[in-house]
Amino acid sequence: MNIIVKPTSLNLDDYLQIGINSFLLPLKDYSVEYTNYYSLNQIKKIKTQYPKSNIFVSINKNLFNRDIEEIKLVLQELDNIDIKGIFYYDLAILNIKKELNLKTDLVWSQTHMITNYETCDYYHSLGVEYALLSKEITKEEILKICSKSKIRPIIELISYPTVAFSKRKLITNYEQNYNLKNNDKLQIIESKTKQQFTLVEDQNGVSFIASKLVNGSKLLKDLVKYDNCNILLKEDLINHDIFLECLNNVKYYVENYKNLSITDEQKWLEKQNKLLGRNTGFLYRKTIYQVK
Repeated sequence: MNIIVKPTSLNLDDYLQIGINSFLLPLKDYSVEYTNYYSLNQIKKIKTQYPKSNIFVSINKNLFNRDIEEIKLVLQELDNIDIKGIFYYDLAILNIKKELNLKTDLVWSQTHMITNYETCDYYHSLGVEYALLSKEITKEEILKICSKSKIRPIIELISYPTVAFSKRKLITNYEQNYNLKNNDKLQIIESKTKQQFTLVEDQNGVSFIASKLVNGSKLLKDLVKYDNCNILLKEDLINHDIFLECLNNVKYYVENYKNLSITDEQKWLEKQNKLLGRNTGFLYRKTIYQVK
């Protein structure tokens, strides 16, 4: 099992000391739904500074026709520095890889769409190596993909998950309308569910991020059985020291789970729950649609 970290700093030393060497870096101007981004030059410098690290780059925004030629150049440069993979949303990325015969692996990352193993296998037949699974599916659905799909699934295990994205500058419009001070973040409460969300705005639009941390640590004991599985931990909005501690705990479990007793597992999980809370998102809660 590979542990992938979305960091909030260009200094990767803290993570490497724990033994983590796979990182997801969102590309500035061409990535959405994160709290910080990196320019192409910064990503190239990181790869030079940490040559043994496995760098994944996120290019997960909808592309316009005017973006295509620039994206071709970006993908070629990334291909030349030997990164591990590209997280993509727009199918133009898949077509460009074929057109330019690029060697870098692709990660299908279409937010809420990656929900079953048959669709994963279809994209695998097109040359896609990985898939970032939807955050709204249950444990049973995740394990079915892990056991049946030819693709290499990535499960977002610990994060403040993004639940929606809008290209509109909603915060700017709201503050201008009410003559409020400019800010790139805003807290809102959804009227029906009473759930709180953090809105983060940048040049591409606004990300809606759940204000309740999702802790999928309980799922780890099932995932470690599958060699093809990868897990993603996003540091966005999490205290750095807390994140490093939970990351160290996850790595310890992955390396030692075969030797842990039931009591040891329970103590480990309780330790994680104290750090991160007990919210498991949709892992153990099915979404049921009812017709009124």
